Amino acid sequence: MKYLFILLSFIFIDNGCSNSNINQESLSVEYSALSKGIYKQIKISKKSISVTNARGTTPITQTCSEASWETIIKAVKPINVENIPNLKAPTEKRFYDGAAIAHLTINYDGKSYKTEPFDHGYPPKEIEGLVKEILSISENIE
Repeated sequence: MKYLFILLSFIFIDNGCSNSNINQESLSVEYSALSKGIYKQIKISKKSISVTNARGTTPITQTCSEASWETIIKAVKPINVENIPNLKAPTEKRFYDGAAIAHLTINYDGKSYKTEPFDHGYPPKEIEGLVKEILSISENIE
């Protein structure tokens, strides 16, 4: 029984530190939403957050706080990045100008994983948490 307890303890300790398995220096996320009246481009890396809210304007950039970065890491962790290009959009409002066309790109270890287009405000379920965090963080950029 003691051996089982020790074994389970190591498993839980290992899972609790699994953020260290992600090479955080090589991770960044990008979100864009485009339509006739909307232009939003957000880029977040461990070092900075960049937000562009209109075409032809200079992005607003600031240092990414440790809390914001940890939020992004927690949201990215459950996502199978290699499957991102295969995700299906839950709605099709973008086909008739009912929603802006959105994309999410996760850059990791020199590779880019980009979603197929989806409706801004209606991301695929698998990336919904990450998209919400990206949009939430970007709202605080001035």
